[in-house]
Amino acid sequence: MFNRKIVIYISFGFILASLIVAFYFFASKPGKQAVPVTQDTRKAVVFKDVKYTGEKRGVVDWELTAKIARKYLDKPLIELDDLKGLYKPKPDVVIEFTGTKGQMDTDKESGHVDNVQVFYKGEYTLKSPYMDFDFKQGLTTTKDAVHIKGKKIDMRGTGLLANTNDETVKILSDVAGTIVTEKGKYNFQADSLLYYFKVSTYILEGKVIMKGKDLDMVCDIVHIYSVDNEVERIEADGNVRVMTKGTVAKSEKAVYHFKEGTIVFTQFPRVIKDNVEMKGVRVVYTTNDGKLFVERPKIHVEKGK
Repeated sequence: MFNRKIVIYISFGFILASLIVAFYFFASKPGKQAVPVTQDTRKAVVFKDVKYTGEKRGVVDWELTAKIARKYLDKPLIELDDLKGLYKPKPDVVIEFTGTKGQMDTDKESGHVDNVQVFYKGEYTLKSPYMDFDFKQGLTTTKDAVHIKGKKIDMRGTGLLANTNDETVKILSDVAGTIVTEKGKYNFQADSLLYYFKVSTYILEGKVIMKGKDLDMVCDIVHIYSVDNEVERIEADGNVRVMTKGTVAKSEKAVYHFKEGTIVFTQFPRVIKDNVEMKGVRVVYTTNDGKLFVERPKIHVEKGK
């Protein structure tokens, strides 16, 4: 009889606590009605089929749904299983994501997601084993491996910093990938990569290597400019070295104009071919026929070869 009273009391107390927590959990942020399931040993109430939202100036700018959610009673913390999310930092920017598990501080509107997949504007997908997010600051970060894939680009690296306010994504190290252009595929490697979504520009930095059918290039920094998902030009800076069809060209700056099919070398350019070195003010190389134009040339022939 005594044990039965305890069980009934605990059950009644749990139901009351669940209703109180459910009210606290959803009163300020309306969403899908959640069902309290049980109370675990960590002072948390467990819910099924949760939807949680955040507002900015009266407009919902993010939401999280989960099959299972644990809302702690003694701190502003939610644990989520099998979750999906939607983030709208701007009216025209929609970011969706999924994860196997997650955790969120409801006061700070920040947390992390495990085994995350991110979908950006239906054009890019991003995968990583773990990511931290901050809805208030508009930041997403990780130190783990990342894989980003778009319609014409596929790249991997380690570590990431994404800023939705200025619409940038930076892979922090060990970058390797492929970009598809009208002239074919180009493989690239770099220490880091920064992408500006607004202007469709990639910046590769540190020991940059880029290889394609008509190009084998090494330099310090590369800017890749695109228009309507098509590469318009590639700008290389710092210790530029291009090898193509038996010709080696070196300079401090080179610009590959895709439509024209020309690579223009400036800032102390020189070309080496068949043991002949030519220096000039500017060197233009046409990729289709392999012809060279050297403005104001100075020629040096290596002896003994």
